[in-house]
Amino acid sequence: MGSWVVLVIALIFLAGYVFVKIRSISDRGETRSKPPDFSSYQQASVYEQAGSWSIRTLDGQEVPLTQFRGKVVFLNFWATWCPPCVAEMPSIQNLYDSLKDDDIAFVLVADENKRTVRNFMKKNRFTFPVYIQGKDLPNLFNTRRIPATYILDRKGIVVFNHVGPAKWDDEACLGFFRGLM
Repeated sequence: MGSWVVLVIALIFLAGYVFVKIRSISDRGETRSKPPDFSSYQQASVYEQAGSWSIRTLDGQEVPLTQFRGKVVFLNFWATWCPPCVAEMPSIQNLYDSLKDDDIAFVLVADENKRTVRNFMKKNRFTFPVYIQGKDLPNLFNTRRIPATYILDRKGIVVFNHVGPAKWDDEACLGFFRGLM
């Protein structure tokens, strides 16, 4: 009978410990695994929030984000060492090939050295525009996971965001972009 009492007490303590851990995780909001919440950004354009943030071409030319004002923008943060990023690249290339003559800016941003990015692009025969991330990344793009994609309308409002790989050349996706243009 004594061992049963010890077992029950141990289970009560274990249940309490698990409850405290679950409560601790839920109190943090588990924000690391969710995409950023853009509901507060819908009032102002990305261009206003990003200020003077710039990116660089592979040739070293500085390009302010505001240069894309008035266009639909496919803004993607990625890395050459990221398997999910690499996995979605062929569909991004197909999307780019389908829409490159339309009024849409493809802005794929890597936080790596330009030689690594240039070699990756050449090796894989990708032709979409890539940029090197500038200093002081605006908070609205500060995500802990990549790939992270933000679709901006002509006013610079984030109308869609996605964290993780996606099949960007899907017909529904093409229709979505054409609807924004």
